[in-house]
Formats: sequence, structure tokens, C-alpha cells
Amino acid sequence: MTATLGDLPWEDVLAQARRLETRGGAKVPPDAARLSDLPVTGPAEILSVTREAAVGPGALLMSSGGTTGKPKLTYVPYHQAVDRLLEQWRPLTPESVMLNLFNPGRLWASHYYMQTLGERSHCTVVPSGPFAPEDVAGWLPMFRDIGLDALAGTPTALADFAEGVLAAGEPLPIRTVIWMAEPWTDAKHQTVAKAFPDAGYWANYGSVETYIIGTNTPECELQTLHLMPDQMLELEEAGALLTRRGAGWTMPAVRYRLGDRLAAAECRCGRPDALRVLGRADDAVSLRSALFSVGEVLAHARELAGVDEAQLVLTRATDSLKAATALTLEYTGDADAEAVRAHLTSEFYHLAAVHARFPGAITARRTGRLSRVERTNKVPPAVWREE
Repeated sequence: MTATLGDLPWEDVLAQARRLETRGGAKVPPDAARLSDLPVTGPAEILSVTREAAVGPGALLMSSGGTTGKPKLTYVPYHQAVDRLLEQWRPLTPESVMLNLFNPGRLWASHYYMQTLGERSHCTVVPSGPFAPEDVAGWLPMFRDIGLDALAGTPTALADFAEGVLAAGEPLPIRTVIWMAEPWTDAKHQTVAKAFPDAGYWANYGSVETYIIGTNTPECELQTLHLMPDQMLELEEAGALLTRRGAGWTMPAVRYRLGDRLAAAECRCGRPDALRVLGRADDAVSLRSALFSVGEVLAHARELAGVDEAQLVLTRATDSLKAATALTLEYTGDADAEAVRAHLTSEFYHLAAVHARFPGAITARRTGRLSRVERTNKVPPAVWREE
């Protein structure tokens, strides 16, 4: 039996499914009697339903994916569900001055979501986008002058900004850090915590299609979130399924397949419906016929002293989008490259077999900076290159 998080009355779910069917959603079986009787939905249904809903009130056309998967279009209402969010999650006050470090443009939603959050919170927002560490020092006098006390960005963008502050030796009184869109690494969190020791961390979890599913506050463990009300999740290995009811969301959902594997958790704050993001559901890759999980390999690599952050560079085989002929683990830190390679192949039997049969197919390389996705400024787990 599939584990679930949250609970919704069956009558409400069925009514929601029937409403969506009339708006381009999946067809509801006439004899549906339980949640599992309803079809799993995906990007096609979301695009159809949100496009129809946008006729009249208008919408922002946004795209998810592009980091590890194919981009998916969604018509997002201008309110971006912020009023529903603010009913239980308020990281900003009217006195806050927030630096928005999310990339603008290219149909990525996070920058515009933060702008709307700032507007509905009645605070001041500086819509800058990300900074390279070497560019931060020149902006610090202005940031101090305006009373900057809040940051919003991916962990990558936040760590870059913090690195610049530390290099300048001129602290900023940051009290609030809002983060989302990728997980923390220990190295990035340590950099941000060192630069802004008094900051509380506030997180969101969701996607462009769904917007916010779960939230996190300074009272929570850093990467533990809590499911928002009026939603439920089926925690499947192939990707969690989201169902929600009620008004005020950016889009309705009945068994919408998320791209992530989620698990129930416990949180020090004591709030119910806690969850953790385990990783992408589609991160299996074949290397010379040996199947492995990108997330598991990276997690193992980061356990080695001297590896701060890691990324797989995969050489694509000519006959498959998910098959590779060579793997290089690129990493930041001071670990010896051959020790990193040996650490990987000692843990994963199939990788050790590949290394023995195809010398040079698995390597490690130290680098000063990992590759990023230009559109989002995120560090993807894996980068593909052609043979």
C-alpha cells in the first residue's frame, strides 16, 4: 500500500477531478470509488487546465524543468497563490528590505514569485538577480544604507553573495534568508551561516506547475518541510503524486506526478505532515550498462573529506539519452582526485566493475567552480556532454 501524507475527503477529491475533466483534465472513470481509481496526471493536463483558466484574468507563462528534465509550460495566475501562502508562512514584515537574488527572465518563475511575495508582504524589494562574489563589495555601501536585512535565492546564489561579503570583510545585518529550488550542500550552508550568523532560514518546496506544496521556518530542521493544508501526497518511488482542493492555488491538482521522491519525516518544531525531498525520481543513468543513481553517487562523494561540492560530467552514448560511456566526478575542495575516484569505485560494485573493464571510463577532477544552468543559476547534479 502506498504511503500518504495529509488527508482529504474522497468526496472533495472526486468533485475536483470531475471539475478538471470539464476543463481539459484527465477523464474520471464512472465507477471511481477511491483515490487510486483516478488516473495519474502530468504536464499535458496542467497546460490544458491552466491555459483555459488564464482566458480572461490573464496569467504569467512560466516554464519548469530545464535543469534535469524537459521544460514544461504552465500559465500561472498573477496572484501566484501568495495570499494562501501568507496564511501560515510569513518570512517578511513591512519593515523588511529584501534582496531578490533569483534570476529574472527566461520563463523561470522564482524571481517573479519573490517580487509578488514582497509586494503582498508590504516590504521593500531589491530585484537584482545573482551576484558574482567579486561584484558584491561595490554594492555593500548601498545595501547598508537602505537597511538590507533579508535575502532570497537558491543556495548557490546565496553562497556566492555570502562569499563576497566575507571577502569584503564588511558584514551585513541579515536576519532572514529565503531559499528554494535546490538543496543545500554543507559547504554552501557553512559559507552563508558564517557571513550571516544571526539569520533565520525560511524555505519553500514546490514547482512552477504547482507552486508551493511545503514550507519551512527557522524552527525546523534546515531541509525538512511541512505540507500545506488542503493537500495530500502519495509517496511513490516514481515521483510523489499531489492532490489538493480549495481555491487560491495557482493550479488545481488531482494525482499530479511530481518529479521528486518524497518521504515522511519528523521535525523538531513538532508540526505535523513533515516531509523531506529525497531527490529526483528520474536520476538513474547507465554507464557501460551499469545502472546507478546520480543522487546516490554524489551523496557518497560528499562523504569524503576534502570534497565540498560535486557534480557528474557524463559523456553521452550515441544510442540513448540516459546512457553514458564515461563519467567524471568534478568537485570543489582539496581532496586528491585519485582518492575521490577510488572512494567511488570502492562503494559501488557496478562502478568498480566498469573501472576494471574500461580503464579511464571513471575519473575525478578538482575544479574551482562547477557548471551551472544559465537560466536558473543552479548547479545541476549531472551535466551531459556528447562523445
